[in-house]
Amino acid sequence: MFKFRLAKVLRLREHKEKLCLEEVSRCLMALQTVEQKKMKLKQNMDKKEEEYRLSLEKIVSIERIVVYKNYLSLQKQKLLQLTAELETCRQKLTNAQAELRAAMKERKILTKLREKQQWRFRLVEKKKEENFLDELAINSSRRQSG
Repeated sequence: MFKFRLAKVLRLREHKEKLCLEEVSRCLMALQTVEQKKMKLKQNMDKKEEEYRLSLEKIVSIERIVVYKNYLSLQKQKLLQLTAELETCRQKLTNAQAELRAAMKERKILTKLREKQQWRFRLVEKKKEENFLDELAINSSRRQSG
């Protein structure tokens, strides 16, 4: 019976690959969430800027103009924060993908090693079986002739 001596190491590599895949998935989800937040914020800002432009065509108090400007300024700061957060998420995703590639490579190496050792084991077993059958045939022919 074939027994791969590095089976535990292979299981660890497979587990590490699974964890890396989950991390990539989490990073993608975080990236999508931040992108959606940024998109909603931009839409909201565009809407408020349009309201601001329309309000300028009418008679408006200075306080209202100041409120609009302060609001838009705050929204621009939030947009910058989301842009920075988006860049951080992209960097984390890049790192997680690199770790996943490395984990996949390590697992693949061990899998190929196991397959090669299995092939060699089968070859040796087949050779032993052939030798045994040859020995039986020789013994059988000796009994018949003798």
